[in-house]
Amino acid sequence: MKLLEYQQMPSIAVLMQPFPYFVDPNASVLQIRELMSSHNIRHIPIQQNEHIVGIVSERDLPRIGNSAIVPPVTEQTPVRNIMTLDPYVVEIDTPLTTVIFEITQRKIGVAIILSSGKLVGIVSVIDICRAFGELLHSEYKYK
Repeated sequence: MKLLEYQQMPSIAVLMQPFPYFVDPNASVLQIRELMSSHNIRHIPIQQNEHIVGIVSERDLPRIGNSAIVPPVTEQTPVRNIMTLDPYVVEIDTPLTTVIFEITQRKIGVAIILSSGKLVGIVSVIDICRAFGELLHSEYKYK
């Protein structure tokens, strides 16, 4: 749905990608890399006992065998060792602007969306930029 179709501020639900892939903290770095590659995604929530405990993004994946990292990360390293703790998590009815302003304030690339505490979606800066681009394209003419 287009943002212009709303008469008041929509919730983050309008931009979220539903039913995101997620993994357990014991998943390996290799499993995360394969999941990201096969589904062309850049962020994967980490869920344990139905609670979000972290997130892994492309940037969190260090180079395998980098000797500067102690202890060294291998493809078998559990993602719990590299995940970002305390990711930005919001309920599905959170106003879109609240999420946009918080993402820019924190300088992060994604928000994890819950409904009644259950993982239901994810919104990335790419999703927000796409919607903003569509809004600008529909409102303004090129010279």
